[in-house]
This record gives sequence, structure tokens and C-alpha cells, in this order.
Amino acid sequence: MRHLLLAATILVVALVVTFGTASVLQGVAVAKNNSASSEPFAISQAAKPVAKPAAAKERVTSQFGDRMVHSASSVSGL
Repeated sequence: MRHLLLAATILVVALVVTFGTASVLQGVAVAKNNSASSEPFAISQAAKPVAKPAAAKERVTSQFGDRMVHSASSVSGL
């Protein structure tokens, strides 16, 4: 039982030290670089979606229609 308690204590201390250090380092980084224009992941322009060709859409629709006819005929055969 002592080993389990010791292992749990060591795990909790390791997590506190890890996340505490990460929090301090993040605070230092934010304090040094506080301008919004230098954000590396800022989105400056929205991406336009790529349009799919109409022929592909019609083909998928026709395949789906074929499946529906096929499944309807197999169900009526029961």
C-alpha cells in the first residue's frame, strides 16, 4: 500500500512541476511578445472552398439511385 501511495504522490508532483513550468514559460513568452501582429497562427485571409465538378456529383447521385433500386427489388423478393 505504501508503494502505491508513493507512486501516486510522485506522479502528482511530476504533473504539478511540469504544468507549473509550462505556465511560467508561457507567461514569460507572452510578456516578451505582446503584439497581435506577430502571432504566427493568425489568419489574415479566409481560404475559398474548392468547387467540385458537377459531373462527379451527378455520378454519385446516379450510383445512389441504382443502389436504391437494387435494394428495393431485393427486399420485395423476401
